[in-house]
Amino acid sequence: MIRLVNHLEKILDVSKVFKRYISKNFEYHEEVVMAMKTKKPIVALESTIITHGMPYPDNLNTAIEVENIVRTRGAVPATIGIINGQIHVGLNKTQIQNLAEESCGPKSAIKCSQRDICSLVAGKLHGGTTVGGTVTIAHLAGISVMATGGIGGVHRGVEQTFDISSDLVVLGKTPVAVICAGVKAILDIPKTLEFLETLSVPVISIGEDDTFPAFYSRRTSDSIKSPSSILTTDEAAECIRAQRSLGINSGLIFAVPLPESVALDSSEIEKFIDMAIRECDDKCIRGKSVTPYLLKRLTDLTEGRSLTANKVLIKNNAAVAADIAVKLSKLSEEKFTNVLTSSREEQLLGFPVVIGGVTEDTTLAVEEPAIQFDGRTHKGKRRQSFGGVGRNIAAALIAIGIEKAQFLSVVGDDNAGVDIIRSLPSAEETIDKLSDKITARYTGVTDKNGECKFGFGEMDIFKSIDADFVKKNYSRIEAARLVVLDGNLPTESISEVINIAVQCQVPIWYEPTDAKKACKIFESHSEWQTVLHFISPNIKELFTIGEYFSIKSCIDESKNSEIDIIKDISEKLGRYVPVIMTTLGSNGLLVVRKSWREDLFYLRGEKNKISLIENDVKVQSRIYSPLSTISVESKRTYSVSGCGDCLAAGVISGIMKGMDEASCVNLGLKAAGICLESLETVPKTLINLR
Repeated sequence: MIRLVNHLEKILDVSKVFKRYISKNFEYHEEVVMAMKTKKPIVALESTIITHGMPYPDNLNTAIEVENIVRTRGAVPATIGIINGQIHVGLNKTQIQNLAEESCGPKSAIKCSQRDICSLVAGKLHGGTTVGGTVTIAHLAGISVMATGGIGGVHRGVEQTFDISSDLVVLGKTPVAVICAGVKAILDIPKTLEFLETLSVPVISIGEDDTFPAFYSRRTSDSIKSPSSILTTDEAAECIRAQRSLGINSGLIFAVPLPESVALDSSEIEKFIDMAIRECDDKCIRGKSVTPYLLKRLTDLTEGRSLTANKVLIKNNAAVAADIAVKLSKLSEEKFTNVLTSSREEQLLGFPVVIGGVTEDTTLAVEEPAIQFDGRTHKGKRRQSFGGVGRNIAAALIAIGIEKAQFLSVVGDDNAGVDIIRSLPSAEETIDKLSDKITARYTGVTDKNGECKFGFGEMDIFKSIDADFVKKNYSRIEAARLVVLDGNLPTESISEVINIAVQCQVPIWYEPTDAKKACKIFESHSEWQTVLHFISPNIKELFTIGEYFSIKSCIDESKNSEIDIIKDISEKLGRYVPVIMTTLGSNGLLVVRKSWREDLFYLRGEKNKISLIENDVKVQSRIYSPLSTISVESKRTYSVSGCGDCLAAGVISGIMKGMDEASCVNLGLKAAGICLESLETVPKTLINLR
C-alpha cells in the first residue's frame, strides 16, 4: 500500500508546472475578491457535481441553491471551475448555467482532477473540477474550507483494477478541510478509510452518532465506526486551527450524515449498487466514466430517490461548511507560529505600518498627441479614484497578501472620507476622521502615454498628521517590523516617528513623494541615519537628494548615459543610506546596497526585531529591467499613476516574506507591470500575486 502511495504521488504532483499559470490563468469573482479583502470566510465548491454529478436542470438549480445557502450562513461561495482554459475561483450565474447545459451536450466539460488542470489550461478547454482538482485550486487561492457531496475513494474490485481516486492522494498533501457526506456509496468505504489512514488524513464525523456515514445512508450496512468524531462545527474549526498551527500539510475530512428524512436504507441501496457495478463491468466502463454512470443508474433504480438524497446532502454539507468557515475566520484572528516552516517561507517579519497621505484623486487624461499651454481646450477623459502615496502602498500591500499591513492617516468627515475608510480593512481603527476638515484632493493631468505632466492638490489636512497623531499611535509603530513614511508628512511628524523608531529599533522606508519633499527626512531628526534603511526616489528626487549631500558625479555627461550618472550618484549616496531603490521609468529599477542580489534584506534579530544584512563588499548597484512596457504603437490607454507605489509594495511584501533581493524586486516589478496595464492606481488584479 505504501509503495502504491509513493507511486501515485509521483504521478500526481504537478504543482511545479501548475504554479506558472497562477497569475495569468486565475480569475477571481468580484464577490470572492471582496471577501478576501475584508477577510470574510469563503467556502470552495466543486463543479463536477454540475458537469457530471446530476442531470440538467437539477445540476443548475442545486448549484445556485448551494451558493445561496453558503451566503445565508455568513460566508461567501466560490464555485471553482475551468472555462476556456481560465481557472475561475467563483463563477457567476451565466457561467454556472453554461456548464450545467453543456453537461448534456456534445461539448461537455472534462472531469478535471489535479493532474488534468495543466492540460485543460494549456488547451483552453472547459473542466468540472473534482474534489482533488477543487482542493488544489482552493489551496492556491488561499481558501481552506470546501463543501462537496461525497469524496472519491477506493473502487470496489480494486484488486483487479487498481482504481483509486486521486482525491485521496491530493488530500494527503493539501491543507484544505473537505466537508462531505462521507465516501460515495458506490465505492469500497472500508478500504477508502484504510487508505486515508495510510495518507495520514484525519477523518472526523460530526454529530452524535459515532458511525461513519455512507453518502445516501446515515451509516453503512455494517455500521462502520468513524476514525474520530466530534459534536459541533465549532469543534471542527478548532481542529482545522490546530492543524494549521502545527504546520501539518494534509487535508481534513469532516463527514456529515445526511438528514434522516431523505436517507435511504443502507441494505437496499447496497443491492442497487451491486447491480449497477455488474452492469458497468459487462459494458467495460472504466476510469472517469465509472462514477457518472453509476450515479445515473442509481437514480433510475431508486426511482429518483438517490438524486433527491444527493441534492439534500450537498445543501446540508454546504451549510455545515459555511458554519465551520465562519467560526474558523474568527479563530484565525489569533496568531500562530508555524514551527515546521522554513524562515524563507514564513512571514517572519510581522506587519508593516504605513504613515502618509490619502487623497480623493481626479485624473484629467489628455488624449491629444501633445499638451499645449496656450489656453486651448484639450480632448480627454476624467477619472476619479482614491490615491495618495501612503494609501496606495498600504492598499497594494493588502492586495498582494500582507493583510496585517496598517495605514495611519487622516480624512475629512465627508463622503470621500467615509468611502476611503470603507475601502481598507481595519481603517476605522487607524484612520482619523476629522469633523472640521475636508479630505485631501489631488488633480493630475496626464498625457496620452499616461505620464503625469503636472498636478495640484488641496492637502491642508495633512498638517493634522502631526506629532500628537504619531504619539497616539506609539504602540502600532513599536509593534511594526517596518515603518513606511511618505513625504507628505510634516517635518515634525517625521521627527517623532524617528524618535519612536530609534527607541524601539524599527527600520524606516522613506518614499520621497516629489522632489520638493525628497529631503524632509534628512532635515527632521539628527538620528535619522540610525533607522533609515530604505529610500525609493525617482530620478528627479535622487538628484535633489544628491545635491543635499553635495554629491556630484565625476562621470563625463558628454561621454556617458544618464543611467551611468544615476548609478554614480546612487553609489555615493550608499554611504548614508543602506538601500537605495531608484525608479528609472521605462528602464526599470536601480538597487544600490552593500550586499549581493542573492542576499535577504533582513534577518530576525533579538526580541523578534530585524537586522539589516550588509556584507564586507563595496556598495554595489544592479539594474532590474521592467517586466511590462508601453509600446509606442499601442492604442491602449495606460497610466503610470500608482506604478511606483505598487512596485514599492511588491518589494516590501517580498521582504515581509523573507525573500532575497532578486525575488523581492521581481515581485515589485510584477506589481508595477499589473498597475501599468490598468487605469486603477492599485488594481484589484494584484491579488494574483499572492
